[in-house]
Amino acid sequence: MLSTLTLRELKFALEQSQPEARRLFPEAGSTERWMQIRKDERYSEFWEGLEEQAVRIQENPACLPQFSDYTVFGETGDNINFEKIRDKLYAGLHTFSLLAMTDDRPEWKTGLENAIWSVCNEYSWVPPVHAGLYVNEYPKGIWDQPAPPRETIDLQAAAIGFALAEIIYHVGHRLHPWVVFRAKEEIERRIFQVYFHDPVPQNWELKTNNWPAVCASNIGAAAIYLTQDSERLAGMLWRVIGALRQYLSGFDAEGATPEGPVYWQYGFSRLVYFAELLKERTGGRINLLAEPKIEKIAKFPHYCMLSNGKVVNFSDAAEEIRFHTGLFHRLRQTIPSLSLPPEEYQQANQFKDLWIDASRLMLWSSDQPAAEATHASDCQERVEERVFAGNQWVISKVLQTDGSVAAFAAKGGHNQEPHNHNDLGHFILHAGGVNVLADIGIGVYTRQYFQPEHRYEMIQPGSHGHSVPIINGCRQGFGQKYRTEIINQNRTEDELLFELDLSEAYECLSLQRFTRQFLWRRPTNENSQLILTDQVTLHEPSSSFQEVFICGVEPQQQGPGQVSIGVVMMTFEAKEWHVEVEEQLTVAHPAIERMFYRLLLTRKEMSESIECQFCFEIT
Repeated sequence: MLSTLTLRELKFALEQSQPEARRLFPEAGSTERWMQIRKDERYSEFWEGLEEQAVRIQENPACLPQFSDYTVFGETGDNINFEKIRDKLYAGLHTFSLLAMTDDRPEWKTGLENAIWSVCNEYSWVPPVHAGLYVNEYPKGIWDQPAPPRETIDLQAAAIGFALAEIIYHVGHRLHPWVVFRAKEEIERRIFQVYFHDPVPQNWELKTNNWPAVCASNIGAAAIYLTQDSERLAGMLWRVIGALRQYLSGFDAEGATPEGPVYWQYGFSRLVYFAELLKERTGGRINLLAEPKIEKIAKFPHYCMLSNGKVVNFSDAAEEIRFHTGLFHRLRQTIPSLSLPPEEYQQANQFKDLWIDASRLMLWSSDQPAAEATHASDCQERVEERVFAGNQWVISKVLQTDGSVAAFAAKGGHNQEPHNHNDLGHFILHAGGVNVLADIGIGVYTRQYFQPEHRYEMIQPGSHGHSVPIINGCRQGFGQKYRTEIINQNRTEDELLFELDLSEAYECLSLQRFTRQFLWRRPTNENSQLILTDQVTLHEPSSSFQEVFICGVEPQQQGPGQVSIGVVMMTFEAKEWHVEVEEQLTVAHPAIERMFYRLLLTRKEMSESIECQFCFEIT
């Protein structure tokens, strides 16, 4: 319905179901449901911790960010300290809104009123990392101007508007009317006036990444809560729906996003939150989730889950993720064939400091009896694989003879994707619960990290931090013109073949043609094996050719042409290569250290035509 809905249908549905006749997010308005959750043993540690946090906040109230806290990003590019200050400020909103749902203790009411008032006192809901986002030169040219950047709407500002609107909808009658008035006034000024009263598109409305989903859905949710006039609301939501259509266009026909499962969850969850509110507001007349592409998108993470909490983490993402089980429970109401993530991928009682997510995680997860919870691992076949041709991803998972999971994933595409890494032809090999051939993943989000001239010199986004060659000293370039084509894909009972043409991926004048072939062998009664074949043709003999393999465990040379990498044995023609291992200590957002290893094979003799083959056998 999202792709076919018309403005006339939207307006009619809103007019036929007046807001006073419908309760929005009714689960959150049920004292009985909240008390049931308070007694649920799964969440006992969470509630105890929340009450302890409430005491700490009351004893040591959070301060608003200072001017110097705000400008440090422009001066140094660092945003971590500002995030810590802001997280503490918004912890009160999260903490006291949840506690106030369970009973009406005066200290929790006061805590929530103070938290809302403090949030409304903040200079801008847009953090410095996104200030001036509407300027084409962002993040340049912002911090040396005589006037501060005009108000815009980013991920965080939109989320604050949504959270405040929802909280005062459910408990506003218990709060001081000044607090409720102030919250509505600030949402109107900072969100509605900026978005609905200015026809100039927001920067994110032109994108196909998670931003239009997060921002538009949050804005639309706040509008549903605060706008009583159906005709005005129809016009507001029509712009929101346009942005959501833009977001969905970033998924290929098979339901994959180049941002991967982490940002899938961030963006798609907000679309679902908005869709559920719109369905409630229209008395079920509009269900944006009821269309085939939504079903494919909902099932995309299933293919990305490998084993032991590890995922396919191409681009800016960590290799471990926990999924929002409440989201999956709610999606199953529209998509009954959708499985829940295996237990090691579930958030359980791990909550983000956001009312929006935490409330739905608990309330929607408790909707379904445990007996009805079908997990992805309960119905896993021996081989589960998918070629996502639109985004040029391939993922294959295989049950080994010992019952463990082996998996292979590779990617093509182009080098200007959302959260782009220069990683065309890069691959992951998973075995024994570990990403043995790995993706380093996300770096630290600084100003420089999002400026191309600095970004691709860093190990995480640069092609030198991926399992792709360096040709004549040249790495892959940044931009849409650096791209690949799938030239062969074929699946049989025992094998998967995936071949890419990477001739256009490099900034290398001497490169004429480069193809990379992955042959993933997965016979029934043997362990899996990956054979990688690179064929390179040069206009003239190159001075150097180096194969790079990023390893999640330390490689150990076992003999000529043999390197063990955890449970994987890598073999190659020893006489052709000089082998060395380079430790690579990385720092991921926010300041998490991890050691990776760059296994470097440098070609000993060069010619105009190079063919090399590497076998990775799971032992």
